[in-house]
Amino acid sequence: MRIRRLPMIRISRVAADAVDLRAIVPAGTSIAKNVFLGVVPVSALVFAVAYLVSRTVWVAAAGAAAMAIASSISNVRFFRRVARRRQPSDVQTVETIDVEAFHVVDIEPLGSHGPALVFFAEDGKALLLIGQWLLDQPSFPSRSFQVRRWADTGKPIRIEVRGPEIDPESSAVQLPPSPRIGDIELFDATPSTLERDLQRAFG
Repeated sequence: MRIRRLPMIRISRVAADAVDLRAIVPAGTSIAKNVFLGVVPVSALVFAVAYLVSRTVWVAAAGAAAMAIASSISNVRFFRRVARRRQPSDVQTVETIDVEAFHVVDIEPLGSHGPALVFFAEDGKALLLIGQWLLDQPSFPSRSFQVRRWADTGKPIRIEVRGPEIDPESSAVQLPPSPRIGDIELFDATPSTLERDLQRAFG
C-alpha cells in the first residue's frame, strides 16, 4: 500500500557534506591562492593610488599594509570557519528543512531583494524564502524539497528539489519592511491570512 505524505515542514541538523563545502569553497581554492591572487594585487593597487594622491611613499605603504593585513585576517578567519565545518565530530553544522507544501505563493519582495516565496504546510506552518540566491536553484520552486543552511549563521547553502517544478500563485501581499527577516524564515501562517501573519511575525 502506498503511504501518502502529508504536507509538512520538518527541521533537523546534520554534518556538512562535500557538496555543502563546495558551495563556500570551490575546488582549488586555498588561503595561499587567495592571498597571492587577491590580497597582493589589491594591496599593490592601494599603494599606487595612495602614492598618486599623497606623493609620499610611507603613506602609500601604510595604506597598502593596512589593506593587506585586514584582507589576510579575513581570509584566515574564513578558512578556520571552513575547517571547523569539516570536522567529522561536528554533526550539527548544517540545518536541513524538509518541505512538503500544499500551496506556494509568490509575494511582493522589498526592492530588489526578490523573489520571495511562501510554502504552506497543513499544520499551520509556513516557510518564507527570500533572495536572488533562489534564482540559482534548478527546477525551483517545487512542492517537495529540502533547503540546507548553515546552523551558525542561518545563511542558505542550497536546495535539493524532490518533486516537479511548479508555478507559484502570484499574490499582491507585500513583505513587511523589517531587519528581522532573513533569507530563510519559518513562521505560523495560512494562505487566507498571510498578510496578517507576516505582519504579526515580522512587522
